[in-house]
Amino acid sequence: KKGISVSLSFNIAQDSSEMNHSHFDDITEYNHQASSVEYRGYDWASDSYSISYHGFTVSHMDGLAHLAQDGKLYNDYDASKITPQGFEELGIEAFSEGIISKGVLIDIPLLYGKEYLDAGTKVTTEDILKFEEKYNVKIEKGDIVIVRTGRWFEKTVKGDSDYSKLSAGVDYKIALLLDERQVSVLGSDGTNDSNPPLIKEEGSPIHKIALVAMGMPLLDNLNLEQLSKKCSELNQWEFLLSIQPLNFEGGTGSPINAIALF
Repeated sequence: KKGISVSLSFNIAQDSSEMNHSHFDDITEYNHQASSVEYRGYDWASDSYSISYHGFTVSHMDGLAHLAQDGKLYNDYDASKITPQGFEELGIEAFSEGIISKGVLIDIPLLYGKEYLDAGTKVTTEDILKFEEKYNVKIEKGDIVIVRTGRWFEKTVKGDSDYSKLSAGVDYKIALLLDERQVSVLGSDGTNDSNPPLIKEEGSPIHKIALVAMGMPLLDNLNLEQLSKKCSELNQWEFLLSIQPLNFEGGTGSPINAIALF
């Protein structure tokens, strides 16, 4: 309607795997090598990319093969069937047509007049319902729910921290609301889970409930600062959201550049 687009992803660069220092930096790796060659009077340039994106830094989508419970993936698929090429079932290529739906930004710092939530804060169902009422939005069937905690603004103020030990996220009980409203995807500027989690024995309850029990993909480490500013400027917290993961056959997820359209 307005011809405005906003990216929800960060630039991927050599140092992007170290935006928040934690032991997960060891599994989040990126390498880019550019080269040039002259052929028949033309100067060509090409690239070689290598990326391991799961963790706390790169904007990415978690597919349904990313997590298992007691050896079982979503819908009782066998998690032991992983190969060096991934999975024959539940690979990220199942989303090769893209996910295009109404997105709803739930901006919790805005709701409470803050720039960011204190690390460790759990966003509750009550918080989401309050935001819906105050900003006249409604999460509906098929929607993509995006929860902003202000993580990246906090980083500009306080600098790097070990996000795996202390971070804001959503209370796992919001899964009941997501199920009731038949939400299609949940995303956040963090990993959706808070640290430490509410359940001591469960390191990532949102991931387990969403991916394993509900069959609902997750979007992690989104860049929501520009989206938050644009929504406030337009006084509009609903938009078209377009998500296209790379079509890796058997993949457990994919880096993404999600685009919000107004």
